[in-house]
Amino acid sequence: MADRIAIRNGKVVAWVDGAHQVLQRGTVIVEGSRIVSVGEDAPAAREIDAAGMVVLPGFVNMHSHATDTAFTRDFLEESPGAKDYGNLYRVLPAVRKAINARDACIGAKLLLLEALLSGTTTVVELGYDQELAGSADLDNARDVAEIAVGLGLRCYSAPRYRRGYWRGDATGKIGYYDYPDGGRARMQACVAMCKALNGSHADLLRTMLAPGQVDTCDADMLAETRRIANATGLPIQLHAGQSPSEFRRIHDTQGQSTIRYMERVGLLGRDFMIGHGMFLAQTNDVGTIPADELALLADSGTSVVHLPWVKMRQGTLMNSYAKFLRAGVNVALGTDTHPMDMIHEMRVAAIGCKLAEQSQQATTAMEAFDLATVGGARALCRDDLGRLAPECKADIVMTSLSKPRAAGYDDPIKYLVYNGDGCDVDTVMVNGEVVVRGGMPLRADLAEAVARMNEAKARVRAKIAL
Repeated sequence: MADRIAIRNGKVVAWVDGAHQVLQRGTVIVEGSRIVSVGEDAPAAREIDAAGMVVLPGFVNMHSHATDTAFTRDFLEESPGAKDYGNLYRVLPAVRKAINARDACIGAKLLLLEALLSGTTTVVELGYDQELAGSADLDNARDVAEIAVGLGLRCYSAPRYRRGYWRGDATGKIGYYDYPDGGRARMQACVAMCKALNGSHADLLRTMLAPGQVDTCDADMLAETRRIANATGLPIQLHAGQSPSEFRRIHDTQGQSTIRYMERVGLLGRDFMIGHGMFLAQTNDVGTIPADELALLADSGTSVVHLPWVKMRQGTLMNSYAKFLRAGVNVALGTDTHPMDMIHEMRVAAIGCKLAEQSQQATTAMEAFDLATVGGARALCRDDLGRLAPECKADIVMTSLSKPRAAGYDDPIKYLVYNGDGCDVDTVMVNGEVVVRGGMPLRADLAEAVARMNEAKARVRAKIAL
C-alpha cells in the first residue's frame, strides 16, 4: 500500500464489459505504473481529490508531426497561391526545408507540451523525413523522442523513409523525384533506430516503422517493411488516402486501387495503420470504396487513423468515419498538425461526420471518445492503454467540470466532445506519475518553451522560399 494513490470523488469513465461507462462517483486506485481497481475504494498512501472533475483514460494521439507543425500554423491555413492540395505538395515541403535540426527540437517540445497539457498521454510522432535531414542522419529524430519521454509522455517514435519525394508547382502540377539511392540508406537507418530504441525508457518509448507515403515508396520497399515488421514485431503506419491525385497515381502506376495495392505488397494486418485514409477511392466518400475492399481492411484488422481537422481546414472532410465503423474497420484518431488537442479533434470528428452524412444520428459523442482512446489502443495492439480498468497502464487525465460551459451536462463525455477543450485538463498522470498539475507541466518551463518557439519561428519564416 506504500506507493498506492487513490483518485477519489470524481466522475469516472471506467471500462466495463468492453465499453466505456460513466460512474457518477468512483475511485481509481493506482499502484506504481498500473491501475489496481476502478470504482471501488481502498486504502492508499496518497490521495488526489477529483471533486468537480471527470477522470478519464489518457488520449492516444495516433498521428502527429511535432517537428514542423509549430512552424506551419499561421502559414498553411490560407497560403497564397495554394490551389486544392497545394499546401501538401508545394507549401509544406518548402516550410520543412527551412527548418534546421535545432529549431525542429524547439518546435517539437512546444507541440508535445501542448499535447500533454490537453490530455494526450500516448503520442505517435512521425517526425520529419529527408525534406529536412537530406540524408540518413537520425540524430534529430532521437532527440525528439527523448524530448517526448522527458516531458512525461508515452511515445511511439516513427522516423520516416521513402524512395523519393513529391513537389508541386504553383499551377498544381505534381512531380515525383527519386533519391539517389532510392531511399535505402535512410530506410536502413530508420529500421536500426527503431530496433535500438524500442522498449527503452522503462518502455515509455516504443517505435514504429513509417514508410513515408504510399505514392513515394516503391512496392519492394513496402514489401520489405512488412517482412521487417513480421520479424521484429514493430507496427507500421503509412500515409495513404491523402488526396485524389495520390489515388490516381497509384491506379496509373500500379493498375489497381490503393487498398488492393497495399494488400498486394502484404501491408494489411492487425499491426498496420493507414494515416489519413480519406481518399481510398477516387472521392472522399467511404461509401464509394468497393465492399470487398472494405472487407479486406476489416478482416485483416487494419486500422484507419482519422485526421479530420487538417483536411477540414483545406475544405474537405471524410464521408465518413462512421461508414468505416459500420463496415467493421477499426478507426483511431490523431491531430496530424495543430492544435495538438484531442478534445478539439473529437469534436471536429463528430461534427464532420454528422455534416458529411447530413444526419445528427450519424455518430455519437461516445464513438468519438472511443476513437481517441480505445481506437488508438487497438491500432497499437495495446489492451493496456485507452481505458481505465485493472492492470491497465496508469495513464489518467482529470478534466474540470466546474466551468460555466459545463453546467447542465449530466454526461461528461457529451460535454467534452461538444463543448469542452484542452484547457479543461487539470491533471495528467502517465505511467503512474503526475506530470501535469493545475494545468501546468511539472517537467518543463512553459513560458520559456513559448519564448524559444517564437524566436525559432522568426528564423524559419525568413528562410521559406516558395
